[in-house]
Amino acid sequence: MEANTNSKQKKTAGSRPVKVALIFAFALIYLFGLGALVLSFGYNAAEISALSYVLIAIGAAAILISLLVYFVYSRRGLIYRTGELTAVIVCLCLGYTACLGLSLVTVYLMPVAVTAFLIAPIARRRDAFVCSLVCNVMIVTVLSVAARSGASFDMYDVLAVALTGIAAGSLAAYNVSNDTKRLSYVWKGIVVGIIGIALMYACFAVRGAFKEFLSQLMYMAIAVVAQVLAGLVLQPVIEKIFNLVTNSRLVELTDRNSPLIKRLRNEALGTFSHCMSVANFAEMCAVAIGENPYLARACAYYHDVGKLANPLYYKENQAGHTNPHDDLLPEVSAEIIRGHTSEGLKLCRKYRIPEEISHVTVQHHGTLLIPVFYEKAKKLTDSDVDPYDYSYHGITPVTKMAAIIMICDSGEAAIRAMDKPDGEKVDKLIKSLIDARIAAGQFDNCDISLRDLNTIRSTIVGSFGGLYHERLKYPDGK
Repeated sequence: MEANTNSKQKKTAGSRPVKVALIFAFALIYLFGLGALVLSFGYNAAEISALSYVLIAIGAAAILISLLVYFVYSRRGLIYRTGELTAVIVCLCLGYTACLGLSLVTVYLMPVAVTAFLIAPIARRRDAFVCSLVCNVMIVTVLSVAARSGASFDMYDVLAVALTGIAAGSLAAYNVSNDTKRLSYVWKGIVVGIIGIALMYACFAVRGAFKEFLSQLMYMAIAVVAQVLAGLVLQPVIEKIFNLVTNSRLVELTDRNSPLIKRLRNEALGTFSHCMSVANFAEMCAVAIGENPYLARACAYYHDVGKLANPLYYKENQAGHTNPHDDLLPEVSAEIIRGHTSEGLKLCRKYRIPEEISHVTVQHHGTLLIPVFYEKAKKLTDSDVDPYDYSYHGITPVTKMAAIIMICDSGEAAIRAMDKPDGEKVDKLIKSLIDARIAAGQFDNCDISLRDLNTIRSTIVGSFGGLYHERLKYPDGK
């Protein structure tokens, strides 16, 4: 099974560069075609020479190739899933389209920072900055050709608007990303817009054209409001279409009334309670080692959803029920228990849970042994028992987040099973769990360090008292 998984991963990795190349090819065709279309229909087509189109094509190609190099080689390999990269390019195209289309009215109506507002919540800050820069440079390229061909606006206006767009886009990229509060997003967007208008005023002041600035102020204000609203309205749409992970989406996924979590609560209450407890540990551990706490909580919520296939076969759901494993052969029991990892992945895909979360379902147990049924099998036979038949057939953690969930999952269950746990016992327990997983090679494929593991251990031990605190016993149970 692991061999099959590895072959699938290699196949995906091999096809991804082709998909990326196709995405950029379509983007190039679109951006060049739209620029040529605007020039042809918006301006004097008879005066636009073939050389102008060649210049636009070369400029667009150079910018897009630079963007491709930035995305692919500025970090370790291909950092984006195809869906994420497609979303970024779509946002770039939307921003470019909006600006070119509104330039036919007036250049001051162009929402030149809209690309940053669209991309900042769904991608890294630097990537939003780069795309905003690309959008504004391409707009200058196209409108420069248009001005050269007799369009009725001044190149000084085009450059002033573009430079303002680059500045405002940079501020937006580094200030509105990953904001989960809508009012905060709007407030920051308005502040960025006001700063952009102030920069435009400075450009007009250099020429002493204050009256002209006042005449265009209404268009600038409309552009500011439009780009903030566009980001606010389109962000959830883009997240849903491309199945992206943002802090806002993670908050939505961890709503206890979200479809799959609601099923877990109704059909496997014990597992639901376990997931909530794991989430508390995981969130604190993520903060401690500098990982995303929203993602940690979401991964913890969904890591055991595969138990919905057979909820009564798991101890936490057996209150008031007999244990069905008592009547099963150990190899059958092991197959049912390990099946919850693959079943979890299937359920997550069915409910369109993002990969960053769904893949944790098959990584949080890695290839660990299921000791209960392994020991039971050894007692039932005199021959050798193959540990593989009583182990999980998943994938060892490939991200720090999966490693966090692996430790918190086993740690929470072990602490709950302890008799009168205290800080010293819990510390020894978590250390033994981590050491056993290191010895079993469970962390060989992820970049988690020994320092991170030690921080996770101390965080769980430190938070243990708060999550499993004692309560006063009142007389007569009152």
